[in-house]
Amino acid sequence: MHVCPVALFDLDNTLVDRQGAFRAWAGSFAEAHGLGRTGLAFLCQVDDDGFAPRERVFEAVRRRFGLAARVDQLMAEYRVSYPDCFRPEPAVQAALVRLRGAGWRIGLVTNGPPTQREKLERAGLAGLVDEVCISEELGVAKPDRRIFEEALRRLGAGTGDGGDGWRWMVGDAPVPDIGGGRGAGLGTVWVHRGRAWEEPGFRPDAVVESCVGAVDLLLSVGTPTGCRRSY
Repeated sequence: MHVCPVALFDLDNTLVDRQGAFRAWAGSFAEAHGLGRTGLAFLCQVDDDGFAPRERVFEAVRRRFGLAARVDQLMAEYRVSYPDCFRPEPAVQAALVRLRGAGWRIGLVTNGPPTQREKLERAGLAGLVDEVCISEELGVAKPDRRIFEEALRRLGAGTGDGGDGWRWMVGDAPVPDIGGGRGAGLGTVWVHRGRAWEEPGFRPDAVVESCVGAVDLLLSVGTPTGCRRSY
């Protein structure tokens, strides 16, 4: 009995350009509320590359610029308009098509609300991912190994074992993605985005510039006999 290879991917700044989408949204928000370039810069700063809680972001913006709207109103506006800022990236789509065609099963493991699915749709990737695990839907978030194990279970891959070369986690966040993936027994690929690795306690198994590079790396591993599929 063979086990087909599995690649788990993070979403933001791995499969989709979250940084670019947020900047586009922040520009529109700043213009709509009359905040100008100062507002755009402030939003990008307090966003903390997406890791700051949204309540904290909008409370900071509300205080800084004296906005009349409540935080919950600003967040509701954000939830509706932000996903529309994501766009398809043909190179990413083509990479996932190649990976699936080579017999790999693909899972998405992401922290965040159910609206993560909307980003996936806007980016044209929903049909290229076999399973989606979102933290707020499951009640468990990266780096907790249970979210990775659930993704593996859904993909029919059993428990992780990075030593066999067929189960991997790809992501840009050192602790949630790489640390979490290692804790679940997966091989790990870090998307560096121009940054140096700074975690002293562990390291990824491989480092790449983008998710396209990660796919190239995984395809170089090969595919067990009998796993290839037409797409």
